[in-house]
Amino acid sequence: MGRVLRAIRDDLGFETASVYVRSSDGWELLHRDGATQPWHGLIDPSVLEGTAEAAAYPDVRSVPGVGPRLARLGCSSLAVLPLPEEGRLLLDASRPPRAGGWIERARPYLELVAAMAGSGWASGGSLRSEQEVAALDRLFAACQETLGRAASTDDLLDSARQSLEASELFLITGRGSSRRVFSSPDAFSGLVRDLPSEVLSGHGLGLDPRAVRDLAVAVRASSRAVAGAFGREGDDLEIVLIGWAEGPALSTASAVVAARAISTARVALEARRQAVTTLVDRERAKMAYALHDGLTQTVTGAVLQLDALANRIERDPPSALAVVEQAKVEIRRSLAELRGLLFDLTPATDEEAAPDEPLTRYVDDVVKRWRLPARVAVQGDLTAVPERVLSVAYVVIREALANAAKHAAGRNVTVSLAASDHDLMVVVGDGGRGFTREDEAQAREAHHLGLDLLRRRVGEVGGRLRIESRPGRGTRVIARLPINGVAS
Repeated sequence: MGRVLRAIRDDLGFETASVYVRSSDGWELLHRDGATQPWHGLIDPSVLEGTAEAAAYPDVRSVPGVGPRLARLGCSSLAVLPLPEEGRLLLDASRPPRAGGWIERARPYLELVAAMAGSGWASGGSLRSEQEVAALDRLFAACQETLGRAASTDDLLDSARQSLEASELFLITGRGSSRRVFSSPDAFSGLVRDLPSEVLSGHGLGLDPRAVRDLAVAVRASSRAVAGAFGREGDDLEIVLIGWAEGPALSTASAVVAARAISTARVALEARRQAVTTLVDRERAKMAYALHDGLTQTVTGAVLQLDALANRIERDPPSALAVVEQAKVEIRRSLAELRGLLFDLTPATDEEAAPDEPLTRYVDDVVKRWRLPARVAVQGDLTAVPERVLSVAYVVIREALANAAKHAAGRNVTVSLAASDHDLMVVVGDGGRGFTREDEAQAREAHHLGLDLLRRRVGEVGGRLRIESRPGRGTRVIARLPINGVAS
């Protein structure tokens, strides 16, 4: 840029050439070629607003307002030329410029400047590249910060608008003739109909000025300068419009980058929201399974037994007493299951969050809760196992021990854990009565869904579940959980 400015000032007879660009805070000096003079502190394009974009003042005293002060500081002549992207070139000297025709002589240089601004300045970007890079950097930081917390689309748009120092920002999204509009600030939110067809069928991520104007009218934008681009194309079309009450809009290339960043961050927020919803639904299903297979069934049975108790008390008191004792046992067992469920839902304290052997400690707690004389064996380093794998191992152990407590009468219960570099093997065995495939099918028909839940949770981490059971020979639940990838 320096060589071009030097050629302009030398050919036109000025001593200093200064390039200014407009920002949200006013005019900023981008580059200066020539000596800094005492009067430079008084002049920028704002002192010439209201005059022609290209103007010459051979006698600086004719400059409205500040002319006499500039002359007292030693300035003799001043000129202003328009540059691309709403930039301004100021030329000044301590002597009068060369006679006449200097605007015509400057035109080839301005055309060169326009070409350089369109393809990128040889010294590193367009007239406003430095400002736009800084603005995009702030936008990326705002998107990262928004993704790091529980935020909504409105939060994202507010952060994006502020980072770009914009007055308003619109996100147009959806399908069909009616599109949803989000805005920051929330001046226009709702549906917009009959968007220009040439916009919706356009090619490329950038929007031409006419399309930007049409969209700005459709969403009732009030900014003086507006930039727009596609954040996403295709069926799930998204368009981002950004407006500034003062200063120039982003260039088309920067608007495309900004739109893509905002749209990508919004997709990530939506994906996280859906993931949280899925996780909550899964936990609800798990609680429903646990309550249905445990507490609900026991209470139903106890109610039926108590209904028949009145007649039995008169007819056979010892039998009635046995019914009461059996109901007490079943209710206590269901109460233990409910306490176990509440135990799993209770957040760990800071001291409990990272014990040396978290899974072993968990197994011990479950064994104590179920009052099982279980033997626990651990091989390998459990602290190296990822949390997502450990969480599934918790489910396997809990469900298997619950079944052992219900059906094995506390006989020969074993829990073994073996961690390797590739997977975690979990084996829970008991010496209970076992079951057949027909028994399992009948349990599924009766909505006892514990094993189905177990298979689904193991499958979610790419693991494999095998259940070995024979009537009278007990049951073994075997889960191979890969630490990375899919179990072999």
